[in-house]
Amino acid sequence: MKGKLIILTALITLTACQTTPTAVQYPELSVTDGLMTTVQWQALPRVEPAYPIEAARDGKEGCATLEYVITPDYQITDVRIVETTARYFAREAQKSLQRWQWQSMPAGLISTAVKTQTRFEFCLENKEGRCAPEQLAERNACSGTDVLPVVGYRVMKPG
Repeated sequence: MKGKLIILTALITLTACQTTPTAVQYPELSVTDGLMTTVQWQALPRVEPAYPIEAARDGKEGCATLEYVITPDYQITDVRIVETTARYFAREAQKSLQRWQWQSMPAGLISTAVKTQTRFEFCLENKEGRCAPEQLAERNACSGTDVLPVVGYRVMKPG
């Protein structure tokens, strides 16, 4: 019985730690808009988010703008959703941001933490080229000059 109580206490403690929101580490930083569009950041391998299946099934398009801080050792912190047209777009954008290959960037690119934003534009392609980057950049449901296209295809419901 004592062993079960210890395990239960440990599980509750671990669960509580996982749900505690992290404090903002860099509240004083202002956003450097368009940072990721500069030449020095073009080499960053950016993993495109998965198109949310629920959006593809319903024929939905949308966007999500994320704000985040990049530290000099390329840790990503203070991730915040600035705007989104649907929760599932923001969810996929956040997952993708964490999978970008930050460590492949050359050491010393930045000497202090910087805050920037990326706008993820989710578009369903219909073979007419409507998801071209220049067309997506003109959309205005979400803000931001660093636009990452996320192209999906409509998933038809069975039956």
